[in-house]
Amino acid sequence: MELPGFFLFVAGGTAFGVQGPAVDTPAGDKFNPHRVGLDHIGLGCPDESELERVAAALTEAGVENTGLKFDETLGKRYVAFKDPDRIAWEFYMV
Repeated sequence: MELPGFFLFVAGGTAFGVQGPAVDTPAGDKFNPHRVGLDHIGLGCPDESELERVAAALTEAGVENTGLKFDETLGKRYVAFKDPDRIAWEFYMV
């Protein structure tokens, strides 16, 4: 669901609401991963075929992404991308 300044989506049965900037946000303000606040979002993906589908859908939509990768530290496959505000999103196998 999308409304002015807000959208709601469901991923794996979990609802997420994302709100646009507050009215007192300076004009032209941009995301900065070194500032206090949101750095990245990680979501679990229980099925490898779904993870492959996510990577393919991102590519088909023209969204630059990592493709399927393997995280040596966690021992899990994942795909990552950045949204238009350059916030990093990750889908990891659970």
